[in-house]
Amino acid sequence: MLHRLDVDTHLRLRAVGACMCESSVYLVKGSERSLVMTDVARIVVTDAGVTCVNTIGDRTTVQDAELAEANLVRHEIILRPRKG
Repeated sequence: MLHRLDVDTHLRLRAVGACMCESSVYLVKGSERSLVMTDVARIVVTDAGVTCVNTIGDRTTVQDAELAEANLVRHEIILRPRKG
């Protein structure tokens, strides 16, 4: 279950360096790497693409993308354009 934190609580936890498990999501196209979203707590992969949900419930969907790599030690999720 994804618990929603209010924005103030989330910012206070980040300010004191509280270790949380969110990741940053990047889209890689060739040699370009662009940030899609930070503080991502949930990723949903569908036929249409990848939806990222952060800790306060904001959503971003990357159409026609697929999961390329999940590096949980570095808190990075890498997406790439779907092939074919």
